[in-house]
Amino acid sequence: MAIPIPLALLALSAIFGLLPPHTTADHVLYTGEVLMAGQNLTNGQYRLAMQSNCDLVLYEGETSTWRANTAGKGNDCYLGLKHNGELVVRRNVHYTLWSSSNKSKKGKYALVLDHHGKLGIYGQRRWASNNQKETGILDRSVVSTEYVLYSSERLAPPKKLKYNNYELGFKKCNLVISDSRTGKLLWQTSTEANTCYAQLEADGELTVKHHNNRLWSSNKKSEDGAYIAVLRFDGRLNVFGPLIWSLDRTDDSPLPEASFPPTGDFTASDE
Repeated sequence: MAIPIPLALLALSAIFGLLPPHTTADHVLYTGEVLMAGQNLTNGQYRLAMQSNCDLVLYEGETSTWRANTAGKGNDCYLGLKHNGELVVRRNVHYTLWSSSNKSKKGKYALVLDHHGKLGIYGQRRWASNNQKETGILDRSVVSTEYVLYSSERLAPPKKLKYNNYELGFKKCNLVISDSRTGKLLWQTSTEANTCYAQLEADGELTVKHHNNRLWSSNKKSEDGAYIAVLRFDGRLNVFGPLIWSLDRTDDSPLPEASFPPTGDFTASDE
């Protein structure tokens, strides 16, 4: 059954990249995207749900482990990730009911629900693969594979990151992004050796190594912290970080009063 969307919210479709209704697929939300009522971020048994009663709730299975306590505070609510890295629950397009309260520089950020059920906001975006973004209908319906590499983790054969038909993995020692549907190589490091692995360093630099010898790097470093490399739904690989916010409470409280932010804090951007 389709969800009726009031006219006041139709403008959101032009401002944000809306995820499919009742999605139970992605576990990453990017700047410029929103979760509407009935939509979820899902990773295994964990689910972050924007509910029709306006509450934002984190579930482990059918048990709630955290909520924003915004139930009954309004209609037409949604979750959005702002260009300053702040996560907000809003009603009627602009009125803020709950906020993560963190604010950073304007840029591109990513909210991640990891396989341990933890929420984290990473940013800004530090690096992106230079392959052309895939166009056409972008399928974000069902994603049961891992497509996020965390800092200090290694990606070594036969392990791959997969997002639908896009795969990040090694062909011999060459790290490539490929389209399994067409067999086309979209991006590669052109590295050669007998055995290789990719690693996301603590400073956000993505590297390809043979033993401890560096064969290739993204050549983008920042302060030490927690970073992520994400194989996106458009076939590109992005590095975000460091971690600027994480959920470490079991309960939360809405803002004392709804606030009306300056115009333009949710302007769409080229991801």
